[in-house]
Amino acid sequence: MKDKTLFYNRMQDIYKDEYDEFLKALEDKPISSFYINSLKDSKENILHEIGFKYKEGRYNPDSYYYEDVQIGKTIANDLGLIYPQEMSASIPSLILNPKENSCIVDMCSAPGGKSINLACISKDSGILISNEYEYKRAMILTSNLERMGISNVIVTNKNGDDLAVSLMGVADYVLLDAPCSGEGMIRKNHEIIDNYSMDNIELCSLRQKQLIENAYDILKEGGYLVYSTCTYAKEENEDIVHDFLKRHEDMELMTIDNRFIRRGINDPNMVRFTVLDGTEGQFVSLMRKNSAGFSKKMTYKKPVRNKIIEEFIKENLCLDEYYIYEQNGYYYMSLKPLWDLGKNVLRYGIYIGEIKKNIFYPSHNLFRSNALRNCFKKVIELNDEEYLKYRSGLNLYHEDANGYYLLTYHGYAFAYTKATKGDLKNKYPKGLRY
Repeated sequence: MKDKTLFYNRMQDIYKDEYDEFLKALEDKPISSFYINSLKDSKENILHEIGFKYKEGRYNPDSYYYEDVQIGKTIANDLGLIYPQEMSASIPSLILNPKENSCIVDMCSAPGGKSINLACISKDSGILISNEYEYKRAMILTSNLERMGISNVIVTNKNGDDLAVSLMGVADYVLLDAPCSGEGMIRKNHEIIDNYSMDNIELCSLRQKQLIENAYDILKEGGYLVYSTCTYAKEENEDIVHDFLKRHEDMELMTIDNRFIRRGINDPNMVRFTVLDGTEGQFVSLMRKNSAGFSKKMTYKKPVRNKIIEEFIKENLCLDEYYIYEQNGYYYMSLKPLWDLGKNVLRYGIYIGEIKKNIFYPSHNLFRSNALRNCFKKVIELNDEEYLKYRSGLNLYHEDANGYYLLTYHGYAFAYTKATKGDLKNKYPKGLRY
């Protein structure tokens, strides 16, 4: 049963003396922020390229506030140097803090921000498995990962049970940013209050209990789990964690450091973020698994040999070792072998293109990959005028140019072209042009 007053009564119970301040903050304009893609360049160099006003974030040294900018139409966003992301949304990945060359599983990944955070923190090393159950959202996830040039990633479209079967006991780090009632997003979406009900909170809680069990199964001994949501409801946050810990004595609740002032309800080991903290809503808990359960022996996906693709790579890239995978008629590349995760896999590494009538058609994403950015044999650096023309869909001309070229702008991978006698045919995706 929907009840608009229920939300306010519950928030009064939670925030008590801060309740009036909380209500006032709910009416404020949402605070916008972006995250630095440190895989592209140093933070200092990227900030030099931003081109609009920003100020330092409150909690994450790689996140910054901005105002009154259409960030989706900025050059920095176009080049994948930044990712628009609410400030507190990057905190779960920061707290999980995966080491390099680890296995990281992001269970509910779309639209991709937390996977991008995890890839940056781990320097796109090891293996990142980004999963999203809803197919349309999984495609948005894939698009965002590709724009940011993330390379060592497998994107899956599995439910929690199937994901756990595929990855039983293998992950060093698991991030479960669970689907929730979304109370923390009310300032951005007031319709949440109009549809507010305990029935929805209870339904979310049931789903979260199942997903956190799946997370437990995926985690290896000594591995770390972050459970987080973007809601205020105790039933979806502290209660989920405490109930989970009662069922699994081998899971240890870790203390999150004091950078984050607002602690969990009756539990100082967890942290919360609200509109009172210069963010929207986020709850975060960190746990470690201290027992050895069943661990699946992973097998590697069998790479394919394809003369057409191999000739393209030999002609256009300097690569000594690589692995080509075929999935649903499309071709992918990794610089290291990747696990075979069976059904409902959308991407193995870098999407490089497809073959039609014995001709290989490369993808935009092949040329945007961070792992390959220094491997292309032929590169054209665009000036300001050329960049704007190409971004809008116009062709260019460079004398004596023939074949495939990586196009860069300010030294950053931007797009690609196929040139014939100096004519640079525009290959920039139509959906990205403006």
